[in-house]
Amino acid sequence: MSFKVHLIIVACIIAAVYVIWELMHAGSTAVTAQGDPRGIPRMIAVTHASYGLNCRNVAVNNDAVPQDAFNTGKTPNPKLAEDNVFSSISLKCNGATECDIPLDDPALGEDPAPGCTPKMLEVEYRCFSYDRPWRVRTSSGVIKLICATEKK
Repeated sequence: MSFKVHLIIVACIIAAVYVIWELMHAGSTAVTAQGDPRGIPRMIAVTHASYGLNCRNVAVNNDAVPQDAFNTGKTPNPKLAEDNVFSSISLKCNGATECDIPLDDPALGEDPAPGCTPKMLEVEYRCFSYDRPWRVRTSSGVIKLICATEKK
């Protein structure tokens, strides 16, 4: 058989699969309150949230004066652990479709490294349990987490 015949057969198969797919899902086009046509809610689920990790090499002495942890023999600041603001950001954003987190938000708690600027806020979240993680970060302003669908 020629290439043209194969091409026509493949195109017919693709068209048939598409028509069957559309017929199977014709009754499930109602959009939920969260905006997903498949009935799966799109809600924020924070998986990681860290503040100030870019300041890990800064240690604070007893006078709260930042010093280089590598040159002074001091231990790094324990407030700069991974996910140090996870619980507060999760409480604020989980279950919402949109969430704004200003860098000066009191929910972030005490400044983990007072002498280090600018501090980076990094948040990783998902909109579905099987969704890829979305990572956003900033050192100024506001982080906006969004799980709303696009308007058509």
